[in-house]
Amino acid sequence: MSEVIYDFTGNPFVDAGIWAISQWVGKKPEELDKDDLRSIIDDVTFLYLSPKWSKNMYQIFPNNPITNNAVKDKKDRYSQILNELIEEVTPLGDNGNCISCGRRNILNRSTKDRVPLTGSKKVINYFSYGTDGADYCPACTFAIQLSPLLMYSCVKMLLIHSNSDSVMRYWSKKAKENIEKQFSSKNYTGCLNDGFKNPKNALFHIIQDIILSYDVRWYLEKPSITFYHFTNFSQGPALDIYHVPTPVFKFLAYIPQHEKFEEWLRIVRRGYMFVDWGKVKEENEYKNNPNTVYNNLLEGKSIIRFFIDKKNKESIGGWDLLSHYLEEVRNMDEKRIDAIKKVGNELADYIESMEDMKTLNRLEMASDYKSFRNILRIIIKKRISYGMEDPLFTFDDYVNYLFPEGNLTWRETQDLILFRIYEKLQPWILQQGNQDELKIQDPEEEIHEEE
Repeated sequence: MSEVIYDFTGNPFVDAGIWAISQWVGKKPEELDKDDLRSIIDDVTFLYLSPKWSKNMYQIFPNNPITNNAVKDKKDRYSQILNELIEEVTPLGDNGNCISCGRRNILNRSTKDRVPLTGSKKVINYFSYGTDGADYCPACTFAIQLSPLLMYSCVKMLLIHSNSDSVMRYWSKKAKENIEKQFSSKNYTGCLNDGFKNPKNALFHIIQDIILSYDVRWYLEKPSITFYHFTNFSQGPALDIYHVPTPVFKFLAYIPQHEKFEEWLRIVRRGYMFVDWGKVKEENEYKNNPNTVYNNLLEGKSIIRFFIDKKNKESIGGWDLLSHYLEEVRNMDEKRIDAIKKVGNELADYIESMEDMKTLNRLEMASDYKSFRNILRIIIKKRISYGMEDPLFTFDDYVNYLFPEGNLTWRETQDLILFRIYEKLQPWILQQGNQDELKIQDPEEEIHEEE
């Protein structure tokens, strides 16, 4: 039988605890032994009993001796619980009835005072087969006691879980560094907290922080990342789960090395709703507002329109950044991207050579598939009348790439064509003196009315 105590289970609370212990004692998870587990008890109980950590603990372990006001000797009682769990820890076997690791047997069932979101013994219908608790072995139960060290405070608690060792290693490292600063300054501020109340904004902040803080080729990572936003209060437990798709992570990891990174930050900024940008002085004034860019990335919806400033006739980020988003996140075929780019180029050349701003306005104002298709038909006829022999696009281009799903994809095609026209024509538009027609807003206009 192996003497290894811990291997990752897929349970977010248990795995977070394993990473916390590993980072705390400076060993790989498979190298941990009982002495390592004992070595962390004093520091952890001290932290959990400090006022701000204690406030976090009430959301995680209600009615636990460390949070129960009726318990007077909290430190001794909680230390005793942890030590008893350690004594009962056995190495991983080949099988077992623990619902987390599946490789050890349970000795005592756990409830929400030790395992978040597992219900109460008083309400046995919550559990499978009406049992009086959840089946966790001592080793997994102990690991869960350490999971708060990796949690993020965002009104409720936010727990990150990933199959990527790199993501979890660096996140646990950041969490440990935060705790070390608290010990060195003797200012115990609780779980990581950057002042976010909006969990979706917080999770993108966390991802960006990980990507920017550590010198790793993150774009080569293909992690599955899930955030659990929860509270374990007795009267109102709640859980929201946010999954960050792997293509979204890869795209976010690619952006910082791109020359248009600052413009990406502008695109993200345009996603914030209900902001009076003329009055904003600092990020704290808007960072908790809903952000449609973030929401759409999580929900698999397009963010193409945020790359386009129609009022200023400006493309933001450039075709290279946009096309990378289309390929990586939208899974758009490269041939379709190239076909749309070619049509955008042709239309820009036509509008500039004919000095035909009305055509651009019509392309912008088209509100349905039929209208947009009819405008393209009129442009094709005009090009022929002007002796332009090369077709704007072929029948195959139209069917396969421009509107492969007809009415379902026309708006996407319209936005991409306008993006390319703006990218090519904005200098020309300004030279024509048409800037007086543009309504300039600083720095971003509201574009959420289409949502």
